[in-house]
Amino acid sequence: MRKIILLCLLSWTSFAQQQLTLNDLSAFQKPSSNWTIEGAVQAAYADTSLQVATGQGILVNTLRNGKYKRSDDLIFGFSHGDIHLMFDFMLPKKGNSGVYLQGRYEVQLADSWGKKKLNFGDCGGIYERWDDARGKSNEGFDGYAPRQNASKAPGLWQSMEIDFQAPRFDASGKKIQNAMFKKVILNGILIHENIEVLGVTRGAVSQQEVASAPILVQGDHTQVAFKNLRYETYDKPSVRMGPVTYDYYTGKFTEPVIGSAKIVESGKLEKLTYKVIKAKNDYLIHYQADLEVPEADRYEFQSYWTGSGVVKIDGIALNQGAHWYSEKVSANVNLAAGKHRLEVIQIKDFPWGPQALGLFVKRLGSHPVALHERTSLVDPEAVGMIEVKANAEPVFQRSFAFHEGKKKMYVIQVGDPSGMHYSYDIKQGALLQMWRGPFLNATQMWENRGEPQTSEPLGVAVTLDGQFPLVLDHQAQADSTELVYKGFRVYDGRPIFMYHWPAANLHIEDYLRPNAAGTGLQRTLTYKSTSSMQTATELVLGNSYQGIASVSNNIIGLQGQSYFVQWDGSKAEVLSPKQGLKQARIPVQGNEISYQLIW
Repeated sequence: MRKIILLCLLSWTSFAQQQLTLNDLSAFQKPSSNWTIEGAVQAAYADTSLQVATGQGILVNTLRNGKYKRSDDLIFGFSHGDIHLMFDFMLPKKGNSGVYLQGRYEVQLADSWGKKKLNFGDCGGIYERWDDARGKSNEGFDGYAPRQNASKAPGLWQSMEIDFQAPRFDASGKKIQNAMFKKVILNGILIHENIEVLGVTRGAVSQQEVASAPILVQGDHTQVAFKNLRYETYDKPSVRMGPVTYDYYTGKFTEPVIGSAKIVESGKLEKLTYKVIKAKNDYLIHYQADLEVPEADRYEFQSYWTGSGVVKIDGIALNQGAHWYSEKVSANVNLAAGKHRLEVIQIKDFPWGPQALGLFVKRLGSHPVALHERTSLVDPEAVGMIEVKANAEPVFQRSFAFHEGKKKMYVIQVGDPSGMHYSYDIKQGALLQMWRGPFLNATQMWENRGEPQTSEPLGVAVTLDGQFPLVLDHQAQADSTELVYKGFRVYDGRPIFMYHWPAANLHIEDYLRPNAAGTGLQRTLTYKSTSSMQTATELVLGNSYQGIASVSNNIIGLQGQSYFVQWDGSKAEVLSPKQGLKQARIPVQGNEISYQLIW
């Protein structure tokens, strides 16, 4: 009996992980009084403690019970083997904590902001192992420093993603494979990949390695806050595919539709493969098989092919269209437990490009299952990165760039030897992004004809509002149609962008440079009236749909506390210019105004 299915148009990411509901501490085992649930948390970058506000959604280690008591470590309520873990965290200045996978393998959380030389004890480091028998000063070994410093300032929310593979054991309990950190990503930067851990790290709950155990969070060093705790474990069964039959056709096919074509060859396979296709192009192949679904759930079908194709379940089309073999196409479907009919139809009507066919099935709580032979899906061609460096002097690179999903056409990327870089929309007079670390990935500007003509930051990037920062008193922000770009001049190797603003009768110069402390950018706007009429203006410090955190009289946190803005002078006025949007403004006095962007 065939089972009914329900096609879902939601992306896999909408349900790919479970999230801990931080309404109370019930998700954890006997938490100590160091741990509370709060509604908000904030700190300035120089604060050594966090400020909290009552509510729900944020897990905070208040340290009210004091330091260095292992009973204050927090143990999760579930055990895991392989796990994909994601969370946001905030530390105060000199903050220190750690997340132990299975309570045994620590990824360090620490205030490493601005540090040049890194070791295993810095943020994102895989902590060292420890053995007293090695002798004094030699006890620690096998720690792994992050590839680069991807840390943000204390008091800002940071993100971490960990893909962990648990150790494997045979039937007798003997370890046959070490634990591995397949990936660790800090603030969007890959800092570890395929790091094999030969044993437990220092501070583990036990020296005995196991197949499954709970996460432990260090709770006795300094304050730390967490939110958006999400995870996926891989202990659920997934689909099994029966024998595959195929029918092979030749001729001109512009769509994956058999029509009246005659079968040239038929056969049986254990898995899907393009290897039975005789021609390089002008063919159609139709695969069919039964899928055994173990439990009712939502399943994602991920397909890869060169040419055009369609994946069907019980006659309903899921993935379809013309694609290149390196392009993943996904569709999600609710399947009842039992047997379902799988069909894959694929054509290729052009002679270039490699033949390829791959199909994976992914269920929440299980690893992807390949329904194809390994050799049927070729590896994408390796493409060397074209990096633009700014080591010796400032560098200007024109390119297109994406900002909040839109392709910006009038962008200049400015790199600085200090490691503080930014993207600037010269038509809008606006900052788009700023980042710290290596400068620019320009591969898409040049590789394969450079069709996208886009470039990307290589460091820890922060997205800004992309708006011209000056406004007429109590009016909306200017758009690009109200500004006249007059080019830029160079001072101290860095550009000063020049504009005429007719509505305010002002000539404006916009100069960005690393601030004196090396913690961010300083932006200075100078202006000269082109009329005898004095026009009152205000400076917009930033816009945010995620609220504005006022951490002191002259420091605010923007975009969900992803960066700070600091200025001299009076407290900012916070407005609500449109539904859900908050905007911070200060009055402009004199002929120059400066502020800092810190992250």
